[in-house]
Amino acid sequence: MVNVHDDPLEIVPSQYEEWVDEFIAERDRLRETLEAAGLWYTVERIHHVGSTAVPGLAARDIVDIDIVVRDTAVFEVSRTIETELGGTRQENAPGWHPVFRSVDGQRLNDHVFASSSNGWKVSVVTRDVLRNQPELAMEYERLKRRLLTEHDGLEAYSVGKTGFMEELLSIARNEEAFEYAFEIPDPP
Repeated sequence: MVNVHDDPLEIVPSQYEEWVDEFIAERDRLRETLEAAGLWYTVERIHHVGSTAVPGLAARDIVDIDIVVRDTAVFEVSRTIETELGGTRQENAPGWHPVFRSVDGQRLNDHVFASSSNGWKVSVVTRDVLRNQPELAMEYERLKRRLLTEHDGLEAYSVGKTGFMEELLSIARNEEAFEYAFEIPDPP
């Protein structure tokens, strides 16, 4: 059983190409599994997000994937992933159930989001800003490394990144380079 709280807080050099390959393999497993369960029709989009989705950015060696489904399908899709593919599912909110998995030693966080949830939108927007502005990606890497020296717990490390995430959302709202078919949400 995979427990997210057992993860060491360690940042490794970018392995972008390998992480993209891991994302593609997991996306294909998800599609096959959800098709077999008759649930693929509920999936609206799947995104590779987080630091492993940004070329050149050092990251925790965990591939984050946002699986965006119809609002009524979050429970059923997340339960199917947990049951059929393994991992540990958490019901964080009605519109967000992450499933923490490991395949051949590669950690995967499969975040099942309701399409109306802002969580996946924040992930997509912040990823895109970091991809578009390498200087901000490097600033983010420095912040993450500093937070690791100051905190030994995942929650404090995550909270320490909140202000930077808010800044990325603000940049996306105010620059013409970023256009989405959805409204850029406020930070969670």
